Amino acid sequence: MSLLLVPLCIALAIAVISYLLFFRAARRDAASTPPPALVVRGVAYSVAGVVLALALYPFGPWIRRRCRPCPFPRRAAPEGQQHADAPCAGRTATTPPRHDMPPTLPPVLLIHGLYHNVTAWTLYRRWLMEAGFTRVYCHGYSSWHTEFGLLVDELDEAVRDLRAAHPGERPLLMGHSLGGLLIRGWLADAANQQLVAGAVTPGTPHQGSALARLGAGRLARSLTFRGALIRELEATEAPSDVPCVALYSPIDNMVVPQEGLHVTTPGWTLRASPAVSHIWMLWDWGTARLAIESLRELAFRHAARERDHNACGHTTSGLTGPGEPPSADSAPERPAGARNSDLENPGYSRA
Repeated sequence: MSLLLVPLCIALAIAVISYLLFFRAARRDAASTPPPALVVRGVAYSVAGVVLALALYPFGPWIRRRCRPCPFPRRAAPEGQQHADAPCAGRTATTPPRHDMPPTLPPVLLIHGLYHNVTAWTLYRRWLMEAGFTRVYCHGYSSWHTEFGLLVDELDEAVRDLRAAHPGERPLLMGHSLGGLLIRGWLADAANQQLVAGAVTPGTPHQGSALARLGAGRLARSLTFRGALIRELEATEAPSDVPCVALYSPIDNMVVPQEGLHVTTPGWTLRASPAVSHIWMLWDWGTARLAIESLRELAFRHAARERDHNACGHTTSGLTGPGEPPSADSAPERPAGARNSDLENPGYSRA
């Protein structure tokens, strides 16, 4: 029983310390703060999320082998073996495709955050499959003894493997926390933007986090708010030619200050998610629904551009075409580049 209390104490300590620093940063910047009841709920979400992450973490290597991108089309399982035992065994559809979807939705590549592994996407993989995304893959990496540029190179290899497995298709990318920043670092190369249909980044420290100074390892400490890594990325990245969506929670306790969640790169859209803690974004259906709707919108935009390109010989502006589902506009959104002070309502009422 005492061993079971260890992860609970770790999770509680992380939640309390991070939210104390969250309030300290808000007072220092004279920013609005959420109601106490919402913060208490955020602490509970954070504790539950960390406990779930610790419980599932040991299964990461096993799951990673079964959902990683494979540079070749999936092979048939040898006689006497199930597909789960075959090399590069990606998931197959268990539900019929929805009628309001394109005939084939793009493959999706999921990238986890700092100190996590592919078990971060345990629920998202199921939710995406149920939403019609029948080809869902995960990219895993180690957060230790590495640096941001090396992880971007690893992501580049994973994306190219996925494209090789699905020739002629542009996948969608989704990354939580550091995973989203790796996507942005990879998209900094304008040539890479021609390889994907779009990206969604929930809970990503696009401008870094002050809490990174407390992180273990040089990778974590390189993610400081407005630090050298962020400044270099902003100085070298190209404006996004593919539509990208950044989702942020108004009570995110790991990205401090809140401004760290707001991307300023042209071509990105910023949307408020339900008010949950940083890690609970991975387990929250409201956040997942917004992320999946954003992916669907990006898929339809890409399909519209491809149709117009084939018909007219040039690409369109990427707006949703007639007869397509409405965009995920149930959450507030604003163009990239706006500051915290420009928000009249930070979205604390969104539960």
